[in-house]
Amino acid sequence: MGGVTKNIGLRTIFSIFLGLMLTAFVGIGAYTFYPPPDRYDGQIRELERQEREIRSGRSSGQLTTEDRDEIEEIRLRRSELRDKAEEARQPWYLRTSIVLIVFSTLLLAVSLIRADQLPVVSSGLLLGGVFTMIYGIGWIAFTGTSVLRFLVMTAALAVTLVLGYVRFVRGGRPAPGPVAEASSSPELEEMVRRVRDLEERMDGAARALGNREEE
Repeated sequence: MGGVTKNIGLRTIFSIFLGLMLTAFVGIGAYTFYPPPDRYDGQIRELERQEREIRSGRSSGQLTTEDRDEIEEIRLRRSELRDKAEEARQPWYLRTSIVLIVFSTLLLAVSLIRADQLPVVSSGLLLGGVFTMIYGIGWIAFTGTSVLRFLVMTAALAVTLVLGYVRFVRGGRPAPGPVAEASSSPELEEMVRRVRDLEERMDGAARALGNREEE
């Protein structure tokens, strides 16, 4: 029994680990091949460098009025650039969320293939699709367009419901996983056989005692 439980635990851990690795792979891949726009990053870093040079080696009390005015002007320009950078990233957030949801849909669809023969891998792909879907939905929170955000959320919900129905409802039974596979393991079958032998022996002993009492 201990071996069966250990086997189930290892399979479950592997499925979860595979799901997390797939999510990290898709996320890093999307960020690598479709990086966020950095149009204003260089200007922002230059302004930060100028502020550090003004403050270099001096405390706040040692700054002159001209230094303070210059620092304030730098901060205002930097704040404007950050607002522009955030505005420029709004379309990137939306497109990234769509890309992630598309890949999560692919993972969920692949998890349906040969689910009976490869239950552990199928479960890992399923978890990877779910985690990637959650990751993609998280990017939607950064988008400012409410209508597009609602449409993407609707698409994600529709994909989740359809694939959930295909896997868990249409088949008439839950998708096989580590626990289901372990239920037909040789160790468990041996245990069931021993329990049945023990029950038969107890029934035989009970009948023998009953016969002696009648005599």
